[in-house]
Amino acid sequence: MASDGTGIGPEGPKKAKLNNTTYCCVPQCNVYSGEGVRFHHFPKDLKLRLQWQNVLRMGKKITDYDRVCNAHFLPTDYIPQAKPSAVRRLKKIAVPSQNLPIRLHDVVESSPQKKQKQARKRRAENREARLSAENDRSMHEDANLSNEIYENNNSHEEVDNTTAAGPPETEGETPPAAPALKEKSTQTEQFSLLTLLPEGSKLCTFTGLTSYKLLDKIVLCVTQIKPESLKMNLTNTERVLLCLTKLRLNMSYASLSVFFGISDETCSKYFRYTVQVLAEVLKGLVKLPSVEETRKNIPKCFRRYSYTRIVLDCMEIPVEKPRCLKERIMTYSQYKGRHTLKTCVGVSPSGMIIFMSKFYGGRASDKKIVVDSEILNCLEFRDGVMVDKGFMIEKECIERNLRMIRPPFLSKKKALSKAEAIRTAEIARARVHVERSIKQIRDYAIMTDQISSYLVPYMNDIALVCVAMVNLSSPILAMDKF
Repeated sequence: MASDGTGIGPEGPKKAKLNNTTYCCVPQCNVYSGEGVRFHHFPKDLKLRLQWQNVLRMGKKITDYDRVCNAHFLPTDYIPQAKPSAVRRLKKIAVPSQNLPIRLHDVVESSPQKKQKQARKRRAENREARLSAENDRSMHEDANLSNEIYENNNSHEEVDNTTAAGPPETEGETPPAAPALKEKSTQTEQFSLLTLLPEGSKLCTFTGLTSYKLLDKIVLCVTQIKPESLKMNLTNTERVLLCLTKLRLNMSYASLSVFFGISDETCSKYFRYTVQVLAEVLKGLVKLPSVEETRKNIPKCFRRYSYTRIVLDCMEIPVEKPRCLKERIMTYSQYKGRHTLKTCVGVSPSGMIIFMSKFYGGRASDKKIVVDSEILNCLEFRDGVMVDKGFMIEKECIERNLRMIRPPFLSKKKALSKAEAIRTAEIARARVHVERSIKQIRDYAIMTDQISSYLVPYMNDIALVCVAMVNLSSPILAMDKF
């Protein structure tokens, strides 16, 4: 019988077909809801949630609607079932380990050793799967124990979004691969700086980091101080990357907003917030070592001055011309011929940056910065302080029983004596470490380019983070120099 146009046939009203398609949020994964496919929420525990994000290389903020399919888990990641038809749940400590996304620039090496390693890994996984199956059979006899396990794991509830009824999934099954063309027509992967940068020189060029392991450790420390908040548009990992990229390349906020998918204003806000947190985390990397530690790491060029505890020098950074006349006078540097901010850097004989003073206007003298910083009060009896000719701190060193090492002045003489020339060359050879360390600091573009006035209040934190990252990089002296 034909329909009368009302949508009601002889069997009653027709039901509208609902679109319940769910997709896996993992980059490069084409799986969507279907027969035998199951999805899982991200864990609520912040540390485990961060671990999932890092393993899955999520380049976006995780929401309550994001799901991870069972293709990314091992059979041993699930709680053993008491009943074959029971809903499968993940263990509390389960972390995705299968079908992980690969960065665009990763190079997959093939070698006999690697193939053997992969074969051993597969055999171990098969053994674990067989043991898990045996445990499942034994668990059928104790249903009460299974119920107790279910109650203790409510945080990892599984969302079953299958579109058609089918047989329960077994531990050995692999979810069917979805057609690639259908996935591309319905979902696009969000661009992320994490997927763009491989380990090595490119990662170091953008951020100053030597590896992703170092990034994970820094992010873990940041999370302990400032836990992730759902109100933030970026994760802690993304905010640390944003901050380090800004320090290293001094990119405009408009450029950073393209990489991280947020507005210019939000980029600026996150940078100023994160650089203060990073300064709190990394400040322990810039400290004065003990006398014994300094003596054990004296390089060959310091043999004549083995009592040297610290080498001091000042560096200046150009700053935007202030509007206030008083601030213009304080920041104008006669030596540079422009408005600058000035700080004192202390380097150990081994090349480690162990001190950095607060910033002053470019008009401040080297002596004023050293005296105000009270670094001389931290030294011990008869320690050596190596400085340049501009440091007029003889009186301060004598009062504290310190030995000052400084190149001789020419004064009214036309030329230096032979002994003075040799001494000048020896001091210059030793002081070159400071220049090399300062050059490493200046590899961070924000420490070279002109500073905007709104960043001046954050310069102490910015400089501290840059110096700490230099200390985490490769040393300036090779082992054969000691």
